[in-house]
Amino acid sequence: MTRVRLTENFYEDEFACSHCGVIRLHPGFIDTLQTVRHELGLPMPVNSGCRCRAYNIFIKGHVRSLHVCDEPQHPGQEGTLAVDIGTSDGAYRANLFTIAWRHGFSIGWGKLFLHLDRRDWLGL
Repeated sequence: MTRVRLTENFYEDEFACSHCGVIRLHPGFIDTLQTVRHELGLPMPVNSGCRCRAYNIFIKGHVRSLHVCDEPQHPGQEGTLAVDIGTSDGAYRANLFTIAWRHGFSIGWGKLFLHLDRRDWLGL
């Protein structure tokens, strides 16, 4: 199977909903994420990208999650504005945090991932 590139370093299958396969990214989101990836200079393993509303409910995601792309709950949202990047190494995590923050991402800490989103694009 041939992988379809979204950018130089990110592929459709990384962002597709695990439940239904939907991919809908807010305009500019993947390009901004690629800028972070380029500056980081290391792979950014995507744990979660796009989610359909049904899958978000199934995994008990936040009711107004910015991952949800088929029925966004925020005015002006046209697709996912969030991604969870796998991080197991402390130095990698700190470097990714610093770069993503510098590029305007809001950041959440999970045990084995960083949640990056662009809530600011919606005035949240």
